[in-house]
Amino acid sequence: MSSVTPGALRARRLRREQNSFEKKILPWTFLTPLLAVVVGVVGYPVVRTIWLSFHEGEYLQNGPFVGLQNYRDIFANPYYTAALLRTTLFAVAVVATTILLSLAIALVLDAAPRAAKVLSVIVLLPWAMPRVASGIVWKWMFDDQYGVVNWLLVNWFGIESFSGFSWFRTGTPAMVAITVAVVWHSVPFVAVSLFAGLRGTHGEVVEAARVDGANGWQILRHIRLPMIRPLLVVMTTISTIWAYQSFDHFLVMTTPPGGPNHSTEVLSLLTWLEAFAQLNQGSAAAMAVVLFLMLAAVSVLYVRLNREDAR
Repeated sequence: MSSVTPGALRARRLRREQNSFEKKILPWTFLTPLLAVVVGVVGYPVVRTIWLSFHEGEYLQNGPFVGLQNYRDIFANPYYTAALLRTTLFAVAVVATTILLSLAIALVLDAAPRAAKVLSVIVLLPWAMPRVASGIVWKWMFDDQYGVVNWLLVNWFGIESFSGFSWFRTGTPAMVAITVAVVWHSVPFVAVSLFAGLRGTHGEVVEAARVDGANGWQILRHIRLPMIRPLLVVMTTISTIWAYQSFDHFLVMTTPPGGPNHSTEVLSLLTWLEAFAQLNQGSAAAMAVVLFLMLAAVSVLYVRLNREDAR
């Protein structure tokens, strides 16, 4: 029988301690600075907002603890419930239109690989424009007297009823105009991302399907789209968050903000008005928390659906 020397025992113990340090302590040592930044930049504002939502906050002053009273007040407010429904319908329209247009543009770029480098840069330019600037431009384009939109509808499509039509006089046309502006600003990033995903679907599976006689639509539906399903889920989640947080276009394109007669008020704009026009940070914080919980629930739903599809 061979005996183990004390030196060998010490060496084994040192190796175990070193492995334990490298697996358990060292990773957290490297992650600590990043976690501190995340907690400071993300965690503290979220916790602070939740804390404010349980307190009075008139004139931006911290008031006494009121429990769930702020939440009861906002859900009893007809303007808030209307804004909640309006924001949801707006988000559904924006996300559906954004994904469909982005997928169409991505397919066009994928079909022209030689020109894709130049075209992808051109497609991405609207996303690089600040939202306030794009909102001002689109407001001019929808102007009832000098806007290019009415001119195109009248002169190109022959719809005479749009001659001098005021898009921002009532709520529904105003929401349509803002939806167009938001989709125009959101599509480029999603389209370029989907184009990058589609470029990775060219391979032996697609070639084998072509050899078996599958046409382009069948390949797209049964092979390429399922391959980029995780990317579609991510883009849909991002688009949903962007849609619910739309603020700049509503602020710039409507006069007064949320008008006419509160018909274009969405959750983000109503929260801003509550905080800085009514100076009630308690109710504004409650609105922000509700929106945060809604977006968190939507994100979790998308992730679960993606996992179920993967299984």
